[in-house]
Amino acid sequence: MRWRRLTEMLTITAALPWETKAARAGQAIAGRGRVRLVTSGVGPTRARDAAEAAVERHEPSQVISIGVAGGLTNNLRRPSITIPISIIRQSDGARFAPDEELRKQIVRLLNQADIFWQSVTSITTEEILFTRPEKREAAETGAEIVQMEDAEWADVCRQADVPFASIRVVMDALDDDIPNEVVQWRGKPSALDIAVGAIRRPSLLPELLSLGIQRQSAIQELERAMTLIIPAMTPDLISADSA
Repeated sequence: MRWRRLTEMLTITAALPWETKAARAGQAIAGRGRVRLVTSGVGPTRARDAAEAAVERHEPSQVISIGVAGGLTNNLRRPSITIPISIIRQSDGARFAPDEELRKQIVRLLNQADIFWQSVTSITTEEILFTRPEKREAAETGAEIVQMEDAEWADVCRQADVPFASIRVVMDALDDDIPNEVVQWRGKPSALDIAVGAIRRPSLLPELLSLGIQRQSAIQELERAMTLIIPAMTPDLISADSA
């Protein structure tokens, strides 16, 4: 008789490299052979391609989508972790429910660590929502946050019978317009990033400074959560095999 150490491959997906980076500390603790990080690229098309490839080639045991999301209400604390209970696909109105057991497991871990989180309805759009009118139109569906990938991952995982959940950190509110300059930031904005935007449009300096602080805080909050969640969700499984 011999003992064999079994592992399950948890897949963490994000749209952008700087969002994926928030999971690297947790991956390092759990072990790289235990956790796969997938950077899909922005938008539903890239997300679906990445999801189909991940499910077909790697057969993940669980999938968690992470990243920053836009706020479609003024009532969410910012920055804060949000856990969607429903995900709407704007293009056709389809709705997807994250795996309940996986979602509950994430919630338990956040509660144990006293990390503030909020349940939300999320919507996947095909375009970035920059202005209040664009956000208000999306909010009419009942969504409280917006992102551009989760519905596709949820759909593919549902078809493959792979548990899926999403963890998104909100950095802005419904009534915040998002300057195009923010989209160019790669992760935590540097002083140079903000200065370049302010040189182009000096009137934006206060807004860019505020959004820069919110972005940095959002990334830190997401990294804190994932550093806790990933190792806790990849425990060693031991079983006995015949020699």
